[in-house]
Amino acid sequence: MSTPHKFIKDLAAYETIDQTFQVVGKQLRKKKDGSDYIRLELRDKTGKISTNIWDNLSQLDPIGQYSFVRIKGQIDIYKGELQVNTTAIRPVSEKEIDPEIFTPHSPKDIGLLFKELEAALLKVKDPYLVKLIETFLRDADFVSAFKKSPAAVEKHQPYAGGLLEHTVNLLNLAQGVSAYYQTINTDILFTGIFLHDIGKIKEYEIKISPQMTDEGRLLGHTIFGILMLEEKIKAIKDFPAEYKLLLEHLIASHHGQYEYGAPVLPMTQEALVLHYLDNLDARMGEYQTLQQNTPANSVWTEWSKSLDRKFYLPELK
Repeated sequence: MSTPHKFIKDLAAYETIDQTFQVVGKQLRKKKDGSDYIRLELRDKTGKISTNIWDNLSQLDPIGQYSFVRIKGQIDIYKGELQVNTTAIRPVSEKEIDPEIFTPHSPKDIGLLFKELEAALLKVKDPYLVKLIETFLRDADFVSAFKKSPAAVEKHQPYAGGLLEHTVNLLNLAQGVSAYYQTINTDILFTGIFLHDIGKIKEYEIKISPQMTDEGRLLGHTIFGILMLEEKIKAIKDFPAEYKLLLEHLIASHHGQYEYGAPVLPMTQEALVLHYLDNLDARMGEYQTLQQNTPANSVWTEWSKSLDRKFYLPELK
């Protein structure tokens, strides 16, 4: 009889394990003597941990990204990080695993989040933009996909419902910012926030863990978003060309910098606000994931590759 799965966030140093993980990274590396070893990055829905396989590397040939492995070993500490010291490893069929252990979901109620989205979008008053929003929200296939999509594969809100959660966060933040900077066109900003990441419903999919689709890798959510916007606008008679241009610009520029995948820089005040709010929520989403996955007895998070640091978690009341 197999032992119950212990989530990665609850693992402690020097305990023994015998359980299943999902492989999300596999790298061939060199030992100091020049021989090969393989580093595996492992996950469940609560976090990640790594292991190094030093010998008998051919046993890992059938193991690829997103496959599952059963590992026996011990949790060790290396350079302040928990790591699995593997003594035995074997591939596991997807049929043998419990999807609930590996499928991450937003901690928030999706139904309530969607009502919050609808309430925020009611603040848009321009009739053309109202019609555009309604055209999306009356599309049952779009709404279903929008509710299920992650916001990212790894970095921020990387779970089912993450895209909806991220969008609602931005709309809530925008209400405060637009009240302070009163020259902002809130109708354009709020509509742009709603639309800025819609292409992610085609870029990502949930197959136990969030993954990129082939189309997503080849085109990306920015292009998908503009194409989806243009398709909906075609159904709206006399939709203003200026609105179309401004909304396309918001989608195209929301990453803010060329090196982050933006084809253009933000060149309207609404685009500038969208970029900084998007970046704020993405970074805070990463921080919150690190915080949630930190063991209760630790005051430091694990290392964040994207943020290039650990975070200190002070015990503040």
